[in-house]
Parts: sequence; structure tokens; C-alpha cells
Amino acid sequence: MDAAEFAPFQDKVTASLVQVTRTVNHLASEDLNFHRTSSAELTESIDEQSERILSLASAVLKAATGETDLPLPKLEDEDSIEDNWRGVVDVIDSLLEKADACLDEFTGVIKKLSPSQEDQAAAAKKPQKFPTIYDYGPSKIPKPQVLFDRKVDNSNNGPFKPLLRTKPHEITPLEQSLKTQQTEGKEAYPSPYDAEIRAAQYPKPVYEVSPPIDYLPFESTTATFVDTLDGVKEMLEELKAAKEIAIDLEHHDVHSYQGLVSLMQISTRNKDWVVDTLKPWREELQILNEVFADPKILKVLHGSTMDIIWLQRDLGLYVVGMFDTFHAASALGYPKRSLKYLLQKFVNFEADKRYQMADWRVRPLPSGMFDYARSDTHYLLFVYDNLRNELIGASNEDGNLIDYVCERSKNEALQRYELPVYDEKNGQGPGGWYDLLTRNAGMLSKEQFAVFRAVHQWRDEVARAEDEGWQCVFPKHMLFRLAQTMPLDMPTLLRTLSPMTPITKERAVSLLDAIKEAKIAGATGPEWRDIAPPPKTTFKPTATQLENTDFPVAERCEKSQFWGNVLDFNQPPPPPQYSLVASNEALRLSLPLPPMPATVSEAREQLGITDEPVPAPIEQPEFAPEPSAPAENKPFTVKEMGAPRKRKVTPVNQPEKDILTLDGSDDLEMDQESKKKLRKKMRKEKKAQKAEKAAQEATPFDYGAAESVLNSNPTQAPGRQSRPKKAFNPYAKALEAPSGVRKIKRDETGKSLTFRK
Repeated sequence: MDAAEFAPFQDKVTASLVQVTRTVNHLASEDLNFHRTSSAELTESIDEQSERILSLASAVLKAATGETDLPLPKLEDEDSIEDNWRGVVDVIDSLLEKADACLDEFTGVIKKLSPSQEDQAAAAKKPQKFPTIYDYGPSKIPKPQVLFDRKVDNSNNGPFKPLLRTKPHEITPLEQSLKTQQTEGKEAYPSPYDAEIRAAQYPKPVYEVSPPIDYLPFESTTATFVDTLDGVKEMLEELKAAKEIAIDLEHHDVHSYQGLVSLMQISTRNKDWVVDTLKPWREELQILNEVFADPKILKVLHGSTMDIIWLQRDLGLYVVGMFDTFHAASALGYPKRSLKYLLQKFVNFEADKRYQMADWRVRPLPSGMFDYARSDTHYLLFVYDNLRNELIGASNEDGNLIDYVCERSKNEALQRYELPVYDEKNGQGPGGWYDLLTRNAGMLSKEQFAVFRAVHQWRDEVARAEDEGWQCVFPKHMLFRLAQTMPLDMPTLLRTLSPMTPITKERAVSLLDAIKEAKIAGATGPEWRDIAPPPKTTFKPTATQLENTDFPVAERCEKSQFWGNVLDFNQPPPPPQYSLVASNEALRLSLPLPPMPATVSEAREQLGITDEPVPAPIEQPEFAPEPSAPAENKPFTVKEMGAPRKRKVTPVNQPEKDILTLDGSDDLEMDQESKKKLRKKMRKEKKAQKAEKAAQEATPFDYGAAESVLNSNPTQAPGRQSRPKKAFNPYAKALEAPSGVRKIKRDETGKSLTFRK
């Protein structure tokens, strides 16, 4: 994806994230727990969506941790999110780290080493029979730098001195070119071929339109693998006879602090070579400067920014008369500038990009890797022919695109390699902590910022000593985790860096000491915001405006003007005390009450009440309190808990006895004969009452002797016995509802003893 495709993709992703954020904030502002209780359907729908979101999040986490050493956080329910939140943060940090590396590759800061997601998916389906660079554990391949004639020096003492022993095609003598000079406030060696690169004149065919020369078929031709010094010399003789050559490199930087040029591919119109640059005599390849520094031979490269640096650092090679096809594609306004795009456009060839993540140190070189390396330069001269013709055709009086591309290519060739000096104080330079924190801004306290700097420096020192990449010590997300956690004991350190690399495990004690010292020193040290870059402003006042205008001076406030004292850990303020007067006044202002009279007399006058004699209060007789009776010696019972008591069984021979109660009289205990007599008497009395009532109802009503109903009591009906009116009960219907079964209070079993006070 190039810049033209990335912009709409970024806008689409940003719009989606904004919409998701708005939706989440809207849901968070609603009282979902309250709405759950209002509707069973809503509760079921919310639970269903929660399960769906959890399953989607689990699938994303599983995909993100598929090819990493990070453990997979298990999200089974809402509570498990809090329990596994630290693991989720680690996965997100890992994804952000990969995105950071992809952006660096996209912007050209580093040469692309990792494939796209589509390439990774295609590579996962195919059996990989070669080691990859993504093995951050101990190197499975013996380090070739151990056998180099010139031992690797990862120290940052002094500037880098060019490796040149001879200087073919020189304008300035070698002795003069190897003298230090002041560059950007520090001493450094200039490029030995600085004058030669600036003065180089490109051959005339570069400015002439000519039909592209067809490339030889890839399948019917073979390339030569050069792994001996004699083979290099034979190749050199053939290269001297060429007018244009194509160059490309394969680099490895995982198990090396500075990196290693592992292969160099060179092609002419008729032949391809793949040179092994990991031999102990690798610096003898300087003899290729007879061709590389010859301005009469055109050198075609694609994306040469890092290639120029690597050639100087490892092999002592410099390129004069270079043509970079990347800048040619940029000048023509192609939607993509990658070599893959150019090969598809002009050759209809697509290389197997899964070998981009191969470890190019492996020997012998597998056939697939060999063909992939060869393809980068086999078609490049044909691509150059097409680009040259298009550049000439697109040039006009306003500008010559060929000159534009040649000038840009010269600037690439003028680059100088500098040792990666570690700036402990400011964190500047390649691999410094300043750029890392700027691109990964976060809230770090003083102690955390000090620990971050100390751990970052410790990682750099270990990588230099072991000649390993930083990621082989521990990756970037582990660095931020250490700064946030600040472990002070070995178990916490091992748990924070899990899984821990063997290099770090051997030096865990020194890492723990560095964290402890940094945390103590950080209590009085600076914060990240004191060193962070100021926000960019577009307004730039002139000198006259600065003299005539009093601009406010920015000062650091003791507390945030936006948040106030929210971040301060103070005691909460006491609740406000409202007075009664204030409450009455607030009530009067809030309710439209009529004016109230000030005295009782005014109120009686407004209501029309006349003065009536007030009855004298009834004097109540004074009663002397009766003396309290002395407490009686009442018996009390003490029960002893025990097993359930057995139910008593009535003997069979004992006559049955009933207990009857008549009109509130005492209970009578009688046998069967007495009970029959009593029931017979009760039946006779009841029959007599019914007969008397029937006789009264049969007597006709005498209206003449009846009292008048005009002044009768309204509560008493005529001819009926006076009965009080039943009071209205508003809860009668509620009381008609069925009541629950009362709880039966059972006596606890056991023995009991009765005592008297």
C-alpha cells in the first residue's frame, strides 16, 4: 500500500473508530442496569450482544497472539475482563509495536523486512523449510561475525572510520579523504568519494530514448553463486565490460547489533551473480570499487537509502553514478513505488515474498531463497529502460525529470554511515529512547520515567556486549511494562518479563539493581513532560513583532487549569451546611405561595371569625403516683436442648374425654354420657330461639302506633334494631387476597427445669 491508498484507508478507519467511540460513550451514559429490570426482552438482548462482543474480542486476541509468545487472555464473562485486563493490554501493545514497525517501513525509515498480512497468511499455508528472522531466541545458526577478519566493534567511542585501503577513480587522494572534519558540531570522517559523486557525469544513453532491451528468460538462465575470492575476481572482469549493472542487498539485523550484509546480487544484461558477503575475507570485496566507483558504468538500484549505508559499513564500497528507480517512480507519479509494483507493471512477474522474512545467514542457500534474491536484479535493467523513456517523454521546458532523478540519486549516494552513539541524557540518535517515547506517549511518573531510561540503557548495553538485536534482549512492549510495573523483587521481575529470554535471565540480578537505583533517583528527577517536545505551532512572529508585542510567558502551573485538584489526593470537602432561613427562602422562591398573615388576629379577620369566649381549661385532678408493688417471686423455666421428645400415646383401655367450652365458661371435662345430655339440651334451647323469632316476624306491623320517621335517627331503620354503621375500610379488597402460610414456631426439644427467684 502506498501513500495514495493509505490516505483513504486511514480516513475510513478513523471514521469507524469515531463512530464506535460515540456509540460506547452513549451506552455508558445510559443506566443499563435499570433498563434491564424494566424488560425481560431487553435483558435477553443485552446478554446476547455481550456474548457476541466477548466472542469477537476473544477471536481478535487469539489471532493477535497466534504467532507470538504472549499468552492468550481468556474472556469468558464480564468479570474475566478485569481479571485478564493486563494480558489484553500486553496484546494491544504488541499490535501497536507491529504497526509502528510497519509505519517505519512504509515511510522508508527502515528497509522493508517483514511481509504483509496477506503474505504471512500465504506463507503459513506453505511448509517453510528455511529459518526465519522472527526467531528472537538464541540464534540457531552459528554467528558468522565471530570468524570475520575484522572483529565486530559495537562501542560508540569516536566516529566511524571508512574501511577503504585503496581508492580507484579518485579525484581527491585517499589520505586527504580520511581526515576528520567538523560536521554538525562534532568530528566525523567525510565520505571518501564525496567529490567524485558530486562531479560525476551520467552517460549519454541515460538522456536518450531507446527501445528497452529484453531480459533473458529466468527459467532458461542460471546465476553464479560467488563464495570464493577467485570467483569475485572473475566476476569483476566481466563487470568492467558492462555499461549498466543492477545491484541489490539482503540484510540481517536480528542476531547482530549493527546488522550484517548477508548477500549481494549483481546483474548485467546477460548474467546474474549472487555473492556471499559473510565470508571472513568479506572486506576484500573492496576491489569491486573499480566498477562501483566508475562514473562511466551506470549502477541501477531501487530504494538505495539503506543499501548505501550497509555497503560502506560492512564492505567499504561506494557507488558513483547511481540511478534509483524509486525516485523515478516518484517523479512519474506512480500510485506505488515498490519494486514489487514495478515488476508487475513492466514484467508481469511476482516474486515469492515469503522469503522476505527468511534468515539470509543460512548456508547452503536453499534454491527458493537463491531464486528470490536473483529476481530482484534480473529484471531491474529492463525496468530502468522503461522508466528512462517515460521520464524523457514527461520532461518539458519547465523541468527535466532525468536530471531530477539523477540529483536525488546523488544525494542518496552521499550518505555517510555513523556509529550508533547512545545518548543517555537526551535519548537522541538511532535507537534512543526519545523517539520511542515521542511515538508512544503515555502518562509516566517521575519514577517510571527514570526506570524507563535506565532499563532502555541496560538493554542497549547488553545488546552491544552480546552482539544481538534489542528485541533479542526483550521487545519494546516489555520495556514499557517494566517501566510501569517497576518490580523490586526477583519473582515480580520474572513474572513481568515472562517469557524471559536467556540473555536477560542470565543478567536478571543486574537488571533488578538498575531498576531499584533508577526508582530512588527518579523521585527527585525530571518528568517526561519536562523533556517532551512542545506542541507544533504555525504562528511564527517576526523580530519586529517580538520587540513591539508583549507576549505572555508560559509558566508551569502548580495545578491543572482544566482538571483542577482532581489529581491531588486530598480529603474530600465536608458537605455544605444549609441554614433553616436559607431553606425557607428557597422554598418561598420555588413555590407560588400566597402572602401569609403575620399574626393570628390578622388570620381570624381574613377568615371572618368573630371573637368568642374561650372556655377555661378543665383542671385535671392530680393523681399521686402509686407506689410500685414489690416484685413477686415469679417462677422461670430453664430448658435444656436435647433430642426430640416422643409423642405420648393414649392407653387403649382409658375412656375418651373431650373438652368443651360454653359461653366463656370454664372447661368441663366429662365422659361420653354427660356429653350426650349436654348436646341435647343445647339443641332444645336453639330450637326455642328460632320459634320465638318466627313468631315476632309473623305479627303484623301497626303503622298507627309507630313513631314518626321525620325526626328519626338516620342511622336507625324503622322497625329494625339499631345497629352502628360499619366504617369504610379502604384496604378491604387488599385484605381479601390470599395470605401466605404463617411460619410455625416450633418448641425446641430438650429438658427444662423451673426455678423460683
